[in-house]
Amino acid sequence: MQYIKGSYIAATSPAAKRTYLSAALFSAAALALLVVATIAYPIFYYNYVPKKVISIPVHLQYDSGLNPYGVTSLSSNLMLEQAYDVSVELTLPRSPPNLNRGNFMVALFAMKSVPENPALSFRYAAEDPYAHVKEDNVVFMSRRPTLIPYTDPLVSTASRFLFLFYHILYPGHAETTTLKIPMGELVEFRDIRPLSILLDVQAGQTLQVYSATVTLVARLTGIRWAMYNHRIISFVVCTTIFWVAEMLSAGVAWLLLSHFVSSEKPETRGGEGDVGYGSDPWMGPPPFDSRSERDDGVKKEEEDDDDDDVKIKEESPEQETLVDQPADDEEEGDDVWRESGAGTSYSHEKGGSLRRRSSRGGRS
Repeated sequence: MQYIKGSYIAATSPAAKRTYLSAALFSAAALALLVVATIAYPIFYYNYVPKKVISIPVHLQYDSGLNPYGVTSLSSNLMLEQAYDVSVELTLPRSPPNLNRGNFMVALFAMKSVPENPALSFRYAAEDPYAHVKEDNVVFMSRRPTLIPYTDPLVSTASRFLFLFYHILYPGHAETTTLKIPMGELVEFRDIRPLSILLDVQAGQTLQVYSATVTLVARLTGIRWAMYNHRIISFVVCTTIFWVAEMLSAGVAWLLLSHFVSSEKPETRGGEGDVGYGSDPWMGPPPFDSRSERDDGVKKEEEDDDDDDVKIKEESPEQETLVDQPADDEEEGDDVWRESGAGTSYSHEKGGSLRRRSSRGGRS
């Protein structure tokens, strides 16, 4: 029963309660910081890792110049200091005018300004897009050649006979072709991000085009490559690093706050009855202080009583000699007692009472 009672007292002591409170606060803070780190990683990921592929459709304009051209704004997902591979895709029909066209050029300009997009205008005559193509306005420019792939007529005819049903069911695959023209490799925008692009297909107005698309593919390296290709591992590692950094920062802040609070607390003065709780401002009063003080007082009183007993025992032989003297020598005994009692802890009243007892014993 004593063990159970002792365990209960230890478990419910003020020190144990402070330990429980500290553990609860630490666990709550650690959980809250873990939630913050878990939410912070996706935000960091979408702000640090660029979009892998950016495709921008371009609507070509005919009968408004020498060549079909198109203007469009760039996506906001484009990031600075990131290398991109830029290409243009043209979907063309395999028509006789296109097959007889031969080689032609494709020009691409990335500009700081945003010229009027003729595809979004209701006017027949739009502004000249080349008016914005200036040296101080162009961030990137490229001009590359292209050609529709050649196919032998005999091979083409034999293929149509062998895959006649396929061409009947899916006629578009055999009658169209897609040209992918690389316009730039490892293109990096360092200082200014372009706002618009101008695509000029320099093949004349007779070129037939189904659609045109500008594609930017990010070349990821280093941490961005690891975060994009190993997303789960990166999430666990980065979240753990964020959480550990938050815990260390919170611990340092707590220590600094405790130091400032303890240094600003005024010191207690001795003699005014104030009880100091030590240097730690978060600790309560020490247990059993009043009881220990009472025990010290009782011990001091017992020691004083023992000293009195020893003094009484030392003075008892003189008292016996006074008892053995006759009653006639009472005055002399009084003088002797007064002389022997001088300098001791007993008062004159105590000496007088002992003298009267001794005289009574002598008379008897």
